[in-house]
Amino acid sequence: MNKLEGFINEKLVPVSQKVQNNKYMSAVSDGFTAILPVTIIGAILTLLSVIQFEPYQNFLAMTKLGTLFGYAGKVTTDLLGVYVAASIAFVMTQKLGHEQERFFASISALVMFFLLLPTGASEKLENGDIVTVKSAISMEFLGAKGMFMGIILGILVPIIYCWFINRNITIKLPAGVPPMVSKSFASIIPVASLVLIFSIVRLIFEQTSFNNANNFIYTILGEPLMKLGNNPVAFLILILVCQILWFFGIHGHLVIRPILQAVFTPLSLMNLQAFEQGQELPNMITYQHIGTYTSLGGSGALLGFAILMAFTAKSKRYKMLGKMALPSTFFGINEPVIFGIPLVLNTMFMIPFLLGPLLMFIIPYVLQTLHIIETLRGVTLTLGVPALAYGWIEGGLPILIMQIILIAVQVIVWLPFFKVADARALAEEGEAA
Repeated sequence: MNKLEGFINEKLVPVSQKVQNNKYMSAVSDGFTAILPVTIIGAILTLLSVIQFEPYQNFLAMTKLGTLFGYAGKVTTDLLGVYVAASIAFVMTQKLGHEQERFFASISALVMFFLLLPTGASEKLENGDIVTVKSAISMEFLGAKGMFMGIILGILVPIIYCWFINRNITIKLPAGVPPMVSKSFASIIPVASLVLIFSIVRLIFEQTSFNNANNFIYTILGEPLMKLGNNPVAFLILILVCQILWFFGIHGHLVIRPILQAVFTPLSLMNLQAFEQGQELPNMITYQHIGTYTSLGGSGALLGFAILMAFTAKSKRYKMLGKMALPSTFFGINEPVIFGIPLVLNTMFMIPFLLGPLLMFIIPYVLQTLHIIETLRGVTLTLGVPALAYGWIEGGLPILIMQIILIAVQVIVWLPFFKVADARALAEEGEAA
């Protein structure tokens, strides 16, 4: 154990800290977080518009609420690639030390995003004819399929923009000119250079078999990442890394969140769009598998542990901690348990703490492959949604029941380890008395 601790402290912890502090990774993570209101509103209104209950659907049709709810999805989740590009560019510019240039860099990222979009949209009519509008912009790469391009531009555009600013390659106006006007003129050369660069990029890709840069990025990067995202082994490895980091006192989810968001958010969005259209959900794993299953009660599968402490502990120490921690773990907040026991470097609880979240994924995933339950809808939810409500939103009654079963599994996993620890604590309290 000492050798393992030494290896992790010397090798793994420094790497994880570098990842967590990396400005490019944190820009992606913070950029996704910044547009959370957009994704949540779009996902919730989409969910409200497609609940399959005939009297409810009749009510929506009669009151036109169904149409009203449908408006939001078309300008939120369906355009997420656009918002990702602007949001990440805004954050990235700040991390490059140019806070005052955030707006201009963000707008520049949007311009480059639309510049690289292929023009022309086709629609097949009922009689079989295909109508093409050459001047239209297709919606294909504005949502999930354009998210990878949005991430790349969100990072790359600010780097190029700030390169010009750092070298004072700008138009400088006299001191008496209003600051906003002066800044606008200062951005002309960087933006013009960006337009020229990405126009050349577009022209190059139009000469290839990919036809456009978005198709290239999605084919070369997006599809392999999505295949990786639907690989249960890869998902389990990420969750295990998260738990190992937590065991050594590092917020594991913050470290792996940029990877999770970049890989699994597009999968979630595809499921949500399929759910909205009444189609089969295409992806077996989504970003919501974390909140619904692996982090049920917070990282570490801690809701069952908190229930054990609150209702079965004989020692005052664990009884009090359980009563204090149970409400927070029910809402997915695990810090009271992790640092209250503590679980950091606590070898007594290492096995359930590391393996519990893996079971929380394996059990429902196996049931998904057996078609006993469906995969998740991909509804974006924020931290603090209570456990069972989370399950209901992501998959209705079957997923709610699945969460209840998983809580029972958590209790079983933690029980033998907790009984030993509780008995020791009770004995220590008796000696102290």
